[in-house]
Amino acid sequence: MKLTIKQFDVAYNRKNKLKQMQEIVNLYCLEKKPGVSTAYVYRNFIRPKYHISLNTLYIYLSIPINLQIKEADEKDQSGKQ
Repeated sequence: MKLTIKQFDVAYNRKNKLKQMQEIVNLYCLEKKPGVSTAYVYRNFIRPKYHISLNTLYIYLSIPINLQIKEADEKDQSGKQ
């Protein structure tokens, strides 16, 4: 099953949700070091700030967020012209 952002489209708009997802993934990448588990990073850095589940974090990590942001930007640009 391929996951898409449409399954998580509960934010005000898709672009804002993608930015939030990118912020979460960036925080994960910043704190994840060799020997540090994903669950530890989730419990100590992500859950207190973003209030998402561990399963949601795994889903965010599996989505190509940068590509989807680029597509959303292109769609906005074509819609404004």
